[in-house]
Amino acid sequence: MDFIKSLTDIVGAPYITASPVDCLAYSRDMSIHMGVPNAVVFAKDTQQVSEILKLANSEGVPVTARGTGSSVTGAVLAIKGGVILDFTRMDAVLEINKSDGYVVVEPGVICNALNAKLAPTHFFPPDPGSAPIATIGGMIATNASGVRAAKYGTTKDYVKALTVVLADGRVIETGDIAPKSSAGYDLTHLFASSEGTIGIITRAVLKILPIPEYEAFAKASFPDVDTAGKAVEQIFTSGLELATCEILDNVCLDVCRDSLKMDIPKDVNCQLFMGIDGPKSAVQEQIKRIDEICKDVGGIENIWSDNPVEKAKLFAARGGLVPAMSRLQPGYRLVPLVEDFGVPISKIPETIAEIQQIGKKFGFPVATFGHIGDGNLHATFIMNPTVPEQWEKVKGIALEFIDMTLKHKGTVSAEHGIGMAKSPYIGRQLGQTLEVMKQIKQTLDPKNILNPGKMGFDDSIGDILDENCFEKYLKTPDAIEHFPEGVDNEIIACIQCGFCRAGCPTFGETTLESLNAKGRVTLAYNMLIGNIQPSADLAKRLYQCMLCLNCKAVCPAQVKVSAVVRAARERLVEQGYLPEVFKPALAAMIDAANPLLADPSKRCDSYPSNYKKAVPGETEAILHFGCVTSFQDVKTIPAFVQILEKAGVNYGAHGEDESCCGYLAYLVGDMPTFNKAIQ
Repeated sequence: MDFIKSLTDIVGAPYITASPVDCLAYSRDMSIHMGVPNAVVFAKDTQQVSEILKLANSEGVPVTARGTGSSVTGAVLAIKGGVILDFTRMDAVLEINKSDGYVVVEPGVICNALNAKLAPTHFFPPDPGSAPIATIGGMIATNASGVRAAKYGTTKDYVKALTVVLADGRVIETGDIAPKSSAGYDLTHLFASSEGTIGIITRAVLKILPIPEYEAFAKASFPDVDTAGKAVEQIFTSGLELATCEILDNVCLDVCRDSLKMDIPKDVNCQLFMGIDGPKSAVQEQIKRIDEICKDVGGIENIWSDNPVEKAKLFAARGGLVPAMSRLQPGYRLVPLVEDFGVPISKIPETIAEIQQIGKKFGFPVATFGHIGDGNLHATFIMNPTVPEQWEKVKGIALEFIDMTLKHKGTVSAEHGIGMAKSPYIGRQLGQTLEVMKQIKQTLDPKNILNPGKMGFDDSIGDILDENCFEKYLKTPDAIEHFPEGVDNEIIACIQCGFCRAGCPTFGETTLESLNAKGRVTLAYNMLIGNIQPSADLAKRLYQCMLCLNCKAVCPAQVKVSAVVRAARERLVEQGYLPEVFKPALAAMIDAANPLLADPSKRCDSYPSNYKKAVPGETEAILHFGCVTSFQDVKTIPAFVQILEKAGVNYGAHGEDESCCGYLAYLVGDMPTFNKAIQ
């Protein structure tokens, strides 16, 4: 059977790609891992998903469900090949019922987009840091949470019912819209946190809540973590209910000082970012009690506001921390490994102290932040992932983190899931429970086609560094095909978060990862490590980038994607893969002094009759109007000359002698033509 043809028959040609270039763009997420699918399929409804799984099950082909690919554990990577089932286009909000407090959504609905539809009266409480791009399907599959988890809990607390397609294509409905039910096993919550390993979610009924009457926010500063920990413990044990409680340790604050240039007093070595909501009078009373607690334990200062605009300023350190970690030093970036463990709240100060001790033991800085209100900490590394010695250190640190977490009766994952990253170690936490989970997996997916290699169900991942996307740097560094150093650093700085989806126009039209900024950086990285060679297909994707810079506007780490794309194009041109469509314009750039194929004698037709010609040794300011302005704009040059005349500027233009600046050649990577033009 031609599997790809059969898939195409199910979804139609526009909804599938088996291009090696397109598939490679789906090989990364925010983790250190890598896995390349054989095909990417966009299903439009539950029926198509059912048919796809029937086909895949009969052929024994792996299927991995994927939303926006923002996982930090490798959970959405096709490490066994097979099919990526991309739910980006199944993004409909099917029903909003505020009277009964629920919504019905498809799995590709974005968290923030859902809340925009529910505003101004209701909201869906779970709010991961990736909420601007996180899909509901992915949130359910990993039981995601976020800064509001201290009061509002996790995603599974809001899942009332699901439509799930099993490995053999059967479709089941779980749960109820009714407020409560005692009818049979709670299968709904079995599929929450299952990471697509026992079934694929195609529809969800979610509980929603009215937006609170009033909300206030605070930045609380402390001399050390112990003092902050005492404050948190007393706040939560005194019956006060914070909606948000985030912590940044001294390493994080140093990052904010150095990278974000924030003016944080040196006596501040820990900060809490708190939020509280409810009836206004009750909130204001609780603020007084919180201030008293913080003062009594030795806190430095609490700054409160109920203005959402002021909140952004108060929470600037927390919001800017993660991208700042990828900009602290060229070539360095945030690297997540076992970074979302959870411990009892009373153990938070002790745990953070141990984290810092472990970091010092290995001579490695570890930044600790997270949702202290629900015991969830993120201990992350800032490292140069191309240096083998650093990997040995972070591996040792990660293993000690696991020991520390289990010693405190914690969990190796409080919100990001297991995926590949924690597969080798989940058995240490779950013990015999993992064996029962394996039996459930075997029953529902006997051929192991659903997201194989994840959650510790097999031995695909035996070590924390297995399937490392930086492996070639570690094992065959001489084979790396470097771009200029600055471009290499930009590629490394990309943490693959996918926030660029919100800005990239070509992705907006196609929803193809290879036509998104993140996907283009992934392709350039694979050129860098020698996984892909220049080709016509690769050129097609990289030349579809408009270099509009929208991606930089939404990129948390401010990655210069345009520089990466331009450098990749230069390599394509060197190998003879400049698209034919550019060649006439580039030739005209030299032959006719403009890329528009316009008559050179017409260059000055839009100039005012009194324009001044440049005179060597006399003209102080030489104007280069450019080809587009000269040949296609009749207003700009006369208006600009008029301004210069009134300002008394001694200017001059080259007129008919002006030639093309060569910028188009530079953008497409044709450096020989560019150099001719500028000479």
